[in-house]
Amino acid sequence: MPEQARGMTTSEFATPLRGAGPPESEPTFGEMLEETVSLLEVIPVYGPPIILVAGPWLIVALMLAGPFAVLLTLVVLLVAAAALVALTGAILAAPFLLVTRLLRRHLGHKWPTSSALTGSPSLTTTHP
Repeated sequence: MPEQARGMTTSEFATPLRGAGPPESEPTFGEMLEETVSLLEVIPVYGPPIILVAGPWLIVALMLAGPFAVLLTLVVLLVAAAALVALTGAILAAPFLLVTRLLRRHLGHKWPTSSALTGSPSLTTTHP
């Protein structure tokens, strides 16, 4: 193996590494502030918004507290019950609405309006 390495030289970098030179003076407060401000002004383009990442972690952390877990469970149950009632109402109302619309369209039947039911004169009726 030593015979193959005869043409090699010691390893030296073509460009000096950062921090490899003599130690420079510490950055001033203004320089550090300028660098921090430039980092804070960055507009995130790639990746999800922070709430999509931090939101679930916040819920998991709050779930460790007993009262919050009970409150969250009750809210989820109430939302599920409200959705179930709304879905049941929509399922029960759909046939009635469908039949009513079909009767109005195909039979040309005009359903009585509220003024016809109460006996008050309508604006469209003419009296001789």
